[in-house]
Parts: sequence; structure tokens; C-alpha cells
Amino acid sequence: MNLKKFGKELANHFQTGVSYMIPLVTAAGLLTSIAVIFGGQNVWNETSDIWGNLRLLGQTGLGFIPPIIAAYISFSIADRPGLAPAFIVGLVAAQMGTGFLGGMLVGILVGYLVQWLKKIPMPANLMSVKSLIIIPFLATLIVGLILIYIVGDPIKAMTVGLTAWLKGMSGGNAVLVAAILGAMMAVDMGGPINKIAYAFGMAAFTSGGYQASTAMLMAIGIPPLGMFVATLLGGKRLYSSAEIESGRSALVMGIVGITEGTIPFAVADPVRVIPSIIVGTSVGCAVNAFFGTVQKTALSTVMAIPFSSNAILYTIAILIGVLVEALLVNFLKRFTRHDANAEGEEG
Repeated sequence: MNLKKFGKELANHFQTGVSYMIPLVTAAGLLTSIAVIFGGQNVWNETSDIWGNLRLLGQTGLGFIPPIIAAYISFSIADRPGLAPAFIVGLVAAQMGTGFLGGMLVGILVGYLVQWLKKIPMPANLMSVKSLIIIPFLATLIVGLILIYIVGDPIKAMTVGLTAWLKGMSGGNAVLVAAILGAMMAVDMGGPINKIAYAFGMAAFTSGGYQASTAMLMAIGIPPLGMFVATLLGGKRLYSSAEIESGRSALVMGIVGITEGTIPFAVADPVRVIPSIIVGTSVGCAVNAFFGTVQKTALSTVMAIPFSSNAILYTIAILIGVLVEALLVNFLKRFTRHDANAEGEEG
């Protein structure tokens, strides 16, 4: 029971860290994307024009993923005393090349160490010294040395291996990973599983694993777009006036890349809607991976169409995912409603 509780708490701490990381990744990723779109590949090597400087801003921001995720996982565990040491050691983790995995481990180690240090009794007149000097010094020293001398190199090796695997993904591997990422992005519509998939996809993006990042980013808009099409096809036979209105909002949210546009439908009918959006999103992402289409920006779903390696195939994959979701959810609604009516007539 205690282990289960600890696992749940750890998942919540990870979610907090990723939640704070998302605005950083969004801003930095979009700046990098705009720079590459308008400045070409030369932007990576110079800062003589606006596009090179936008790339510099974006690339610098993406380099802060390990310290940000470390600091806010630690913050979630130990509150404000966990921030400073996790920022410092997180920066070292980034410089060592441990990636977001290193940031997550640093956040855990610092957070729980600080939480333990806070419990050590001290005279009341030394409490401020403890908070301002002793805790940040000891936490930075201990976790920093653990990272440098013990866990840093193994994590770096894991990160290098993961990066190589992401860049080399093809065929069945690419399709399977895309399907899994699509399902994870759809399953809780902005919740902890969605955020884990988002963090993985953006880590892939920063290391050049564009097949994984393309799947994750494509998955963002499919659930709300699918529910919009479902309301168009099902009409008032299957949806209330309020749901039809929500469908119009879902269209806009799907275009701009907000998965949460699906939430009103999932809350009203989770048994039919959630499996449908999981299947539709997973299928759309898998089909795109089968086509081998990628896009090297941080833009989601519809907005990424002009920048994909094959805009026609990329669009077809989105439409397949949207239609599978819409047809499945409407089939489930008709099927179950029909059974319910039949039971009522028999009774």
C-alpha cells in the first residue's frame, strides 16, 4: 500500500515538473521552428540576421529543459527550498548531456533530500540559517557529486542510446511508437499520461527524433477534430444541442492544437468517447508513421501541414484518424442506445 501511494505521489510530482516545462518548450520550440522555416538550415550556424537570433533564443530555451524539470519536480516534493539546488544541479545535468532523464532524476534526488533535511530539528534562532544556507548548500553538494561521479555517465549513455534509437526509427518500430504516443496523448486529454507523452515527444524533437515528435504533435488536434466530425455526422440523433455547439468549439481548438476541446464530450459520455479518441488518434499517428512523413517544427496537427515532408500524405493520415474516431464513437452511441431502447421495449 505504501509503495502504491509513493508511486502515485511520484507521478504527481512528475506531472508538476512537466506542467512547468510546457510553456518553456512551447515558446522555445515555436521560436526555433519559425527560425528554421523562414531562415533555412543556415540559422543553426550564425546569428547575423533575425532568423539566426530567433534560433539562438529558441535553442537556448530548449537547453533549459533539464534544469526546469529538475527544479519543479523538486519544488513539488519539497516546496521552495528544493528550487535552487535543483536548478544548479539540473544545469550541470544539461551540460553533461543527460537530457530530460537526468533532469527528472535530479529533481527526485534533490526533492527528497531537501524534504528530509527540513525535518532535522534545529534551534529556532537557526531556522533561517538552515533554510537559506544549510539546506541549499548540502543538497547542491550531495546531489551534485552523486550526479558527477556516480549516475551522470550511465544516464548520459541511456540518453545517447535513446536519441540514436529515435533518430533511427523506421518501419514497424516507428509505427508502433507513433501508435503508443497517439494513444497516450489522447487517453486523458491534457492529464499526466498526456504530459509524459508530450515530454517524451519534445525530448525527441530537441535531439532530432522527428518521427516521435511528429506523432506526438499530430496527436494533439485529432481528438477534438474527431468529435467535431462526429457531431456533424451524428447530428441531433446522437448529440444534444449543447454538444453540437461544443463540437464547433472543438473544431477551433483542434485547429490551433488544444486537446482539451474533447473534454466536454468525455465528461458527458466517457465509456464511448474515450476509447474512440484513443483508437482514432492512435490509428492516425500510426498511418502517418507508415507513410514515413515527418515535420521538423513544434507546430501541432493542422498547423504543421505546410511544413511536413509530404503535405498530402500527412493530411490523409490526420483525416483517417479523425474519421476513425468519429465513426467509432457514433457507432458505439447508436449501438448502445439501440440496445437500451430494445431493453425498454422488452420491459
